[in-house]
Amino acid sequence: MGKVKDVVSNLVQMLEASRKEAESRVETMHRLQDCLEEKTKSIIQESLDRLLSRVRMEADNLIGGSARVLISPEERVTVGTTYSDEDSDPWLKRLKAQDFYILRPDGFSAFIKSLKSEVAQGNLLPVIEFLRANTKFEWTPVYLPTPAVRKAEQPPEPSPPSKSKISDWLPMPPWKGPPLPRRLFKD
Repeated sequence: MGKVKDVVSNLVQMLEASRKEAESRVETMHRLQDCLEEKTKSIIQESLDRLLSRVRMEADNLIGGSARVLISPEERVTVGTTYSDEDSDPWLKRLKAQDFYILRPDGFSAFIKSLKSEVAQGNLLPVIEFLRANTKFEWTPVYLPTPAVRKAEQPPEPSPPSKSKISDWLPMPPWKGPPLPRRLFKD
């Protein structure tokens, strides 16, 4: 009976150690998840700041007129210039009719602040989609093939049409060589 008590005691100690280790891993996982969420939020907010500074820089580079920030229905941001009031400019009226948002640069700053508050509340997906719509991808190939490989990839120039002979269309004469193995042909 003493051996059974020892085995049970050892088993209970082993289970207790496993439980503590599992709790420790769960706690570590929660800390990692919190860290990833905070890092994600900071990356998104930094991306919004970069977009805001890019728009401000484009607006500052415009000559004449007043700068307007246009947000398309696809959430694409562009900067343009208008020389008249929003209500009297036919181009801006047409854009409003097509569901464009038309903001002044300071209004765009307020819009970015509202997006940052959405991120702080944990509403990341709409902001990520907005940033994705405004990302300019500059693709450069990682691998540039050598000139010999590029030439090999190009399709060959078509050969001049050849005149076919009647013998090209006739069946071949019977095989005169050694017999071929059966496994090469389907039955």
